[in-house]
Amino acid sequence: MEMSGEAFYSEVPSPTYTKVGEAVLTEAVRHVDIIHTSLAGMTAIVLLLIGALSLPLFGLQPVTHIFPLIVMIVTVFVGISVLYYMNYRVHHHVANQAALTEVLVNSLGQGFLNFDQKGNCGIVYSQACADLLETVPAGKNIAEVLRVPESQLSDFRDWLDILFLPYHALGFDDVVSFLPQLFPHSENRRICLTYRPIRNKSGALKQVVLIATDQTEEYTAVQQAKQKQIFAEMICRIFKERNQFQFTLAHLRDFIAEANSPNVKRSDAQSFLRQLHTMKAAVRHFSLVELGEVVHQMEIDLRSPSIVTDEQFRKQLLSGRQKLSTSLDHVMGEVRGLIGNEHDWHGTIHEIEEAQLYSFATEMQGKNVDPEIIQHFLQSVVSVPINDSLRSFEIDLFDLINIKNKQLKPINFVGTNPRVMTLPIRNFLFSLTHICRNIADHGIEAPSVRVARGKDAAGLVTVSTSIADNDKMGKCISIVISDDGNGIDPVRIREKLSVSMPDEDGWRNEDDHSVIQHVFDTNFTTRDNVTELSGRGVGLEAVALEVESLGGTIVVNSVLGSGTSFDIKIPYRVDLGFMSKNTFSAA
Repeated sequence: MEMSGEAFYSEVPSPTYTKVGEAVLTEAVRHVDIIHTSLAGMTAIVLLLIGALSLPLFGLQPVTHIFPLIVMIVTVFVGISVLYYMNYRVHHHVANQAALTEVLVNSLGQGFLNFDQKGNCGIVYSQACADLLETVPAGKNIAEVLRVPESQLSDFRDWLDILFLPYHALGFDDVVSFLPQLFPHSENRRICLTYRPIRNKSGALKQVVLIATDQTEEYTAVQQAKQKQIFAEMICRIFKERNQFQFTLAHLRDFIAEANSPNVKRSDAQSFLRQLHTMKAAVRHFSLVELGEVVHQMEIDLRSPSIVTDEQFRKQLLSGRQKLSTSLDHVMGEVRGLIGNEHDWHGTIHEIEEAQLYSFATEMQGKNVDPEIIQHFLQSVVSVPINDSLRSFEIDLFDLINIKNKQLKPINFVGTNPRVMTLPIRNFLFSLTHICRNIADHGIEAPSVRVARGKDAAGLVTVSTSIADNDKMGKCISIVISDDGNGIDPVRIREKLSVSMPDEDGWRNEDDHSVIQHVFDTNFTTRDNVTELSGRGVGLEAVALEVESLGGTIVVNSVLGSGTSFDIKIPYRVDLGFMSKNTFSAA
């Protein structure tokens, strides 16, 4: 087979492959020249010997002197020796080059094989074919190797014939685009197929090289990126059209409940189909692709002509209802952390600035509106469940835990979750980020340490909120933030106090519970050096100051090795008097 190196390599897109190919061809041409030289030399030696033997035939005297004979023998011996050495070098180089080429081809991790006009595969192939194409292609037909379905064999062979025609309107790339582009791998790996031509000097196609490449990882990464993009689009639309999204979900829930009725008949099909068609458009509007596919398939199934009885219709409807309910629950699981629990929604939501609500309450007070009406407005409209105000605490905590390469279970919110006016306590809520840092840096241990101590690798933080009675404050909000981590070591606290307060003796007589309260002291820290999260001694002090500014108290309780809890109590009031003028004006 003749092959034009220039014609072949000009169609290979990779510059690396082109340079390697040119180098191999150049070296191959050099050794072919050596072989030609060897053949010419051998021919000359043979002619010399024949000429010496043929001298009498031409009436010439044969070689009778020893000197010419010796010259001829030495010449032949040297010539043959040189030629043997040259051919030995060529053989050695070709063997090494073949081994190097085999290593190069197999190290690429791609499947290489070639086939001719009849589709017969050559004996040369890369080892990766056994893995990527799940067969040894040598001697097999390319249609068998690529597992072309029986129904497509005729078209496949027609395109193969067109490909090898000397003249046709379509180019090589145009024709191979109709050949299989993906290999149906048994493990669902994405094996992409690429075709490259091998031409002779005249440019005629002699063979085709097939290159099989495993692009499973790249394809998976692309699909994941698309899924993230779809998810981002979904979240953006949900936030922009929250009320419409809630209406859509409510409509889906109503449909699921209606489909569960035992009185459904086949005559109700049109009503259900209209609802499904409307819901399909609605869920796809919010980029809920999988849910949309479930609705679409349910619509197709209910239109099946095989459904002729009420019982068959109910059975199909219940089957689709189950799939729809499962898919909807999956969607809610994805968005619950962003928009809250479905049972917490109360109809259509309109966004109003918090300051406007307070201004409206103040205006009502100035108009001498019944105080009970104002109180009811503040309680039901202005105030919010306190756990909603602690969501940023939860997000901050998990961010910090990830920074420290630790593990944490979802925060366990317990208690009665009382409603509070957030504007008066916003500085206090903001200061809780320091407790987050304390838990992430000092409290929760590394997974390996926790396992060694007999704990779960992931830590647990519990937030308990309720209304309590207090002798000094009356009704108060009780917030207890606890973890199951390291705990606070009183010995370590005393060591630090001996350095920061060496001249004071009060702390020396305190019990362990009293001494650990010094974590709220100004500039107090148990760290020997400053880290990204702690060590400056201003964190817990800031929390204590905010609690005290509200007229509340904060106490830390701890058991070494078992965990720490911050017990916070602040006055509970839902009225305009709870707000200072500075707080209100800041809004």
